[in-house]
Amino acid sequence: MTSDLWCAPHVHLATIDEDVIVLDLLEDQYDCLVDAAVWLTAKDDGGIHVRDQAAADALLEAGIAIHDPPPSLRRPRVPPKRDLSIPANPPRVEILRALVGLAVATAVFQKKSLLELIQLNPFVSLPDSRKSTGRGAFPEDEIAVLLTATRHARPWVPFEGECLQRAFQLRYYLAHRGISTDWVFGVRTWPFSAHCWLQVDDVVIGDRLERVARYTPIMMG
Repeated sequence: MTSDLWCAPHVHLATIDEDVIVLDLLEDQYDCLVDAAVWLTAKDDGGIHVRDQAAADALLEAGIAIHDPPPSLRRPRVPPKRDLSIPANPPRVEILRALVGLAVATAVFQKKSLLELIQLNPFVSLPDSRKSTGRGAFPEDEIAVLLTATRHARPWVPFEGECLQRAFQLRYYLAHRGISTDWVFGVRTWPFSAHCWLQVDDVVIGDRLERVARYTPIMMG
């Protein structure tokens, strides 16, 4: 007997070979369902097709799955295809702006859970006059200049963290410069590792395509 379920709002799934990785935002942790791809198909929109009723019951009991679909389906994950060429010397005023923006983002980042960080999208609260004309409409050469400015500013920003903090800082700063980005989380297995980066459509922002291509996306925020 098969069942069609849905990911709980705080749960995201990714299939890697025969295994299924679970990201639980409430618990702020990853788990691995070994060989679960034999009986489970995870869809990009949050749907779960389960080919075993006992397994479906276990997913429901564990809080991984729910019966009813959410009010809005999750957006399809966009595979990264390219990154940006970064100019060598940005204007000094941009470096100063980046330094201030990253420092403010660092203060915002402190003592927040992953769920709180995901839910905090500074782009949404900006006045329309400060937003770009649409996703992907902001000129890539200007984005590249801002990325170079952040690269020059980072050594002067205290409390530098791992990819989670760096991606949040960059997302926060770019949002206040009128650029909306997707925050992508990816995973690898055997051995397990996780990484996160920013994208605008299929363009990697602030990271290298060569690195992020090693990971299977599990969530796009």
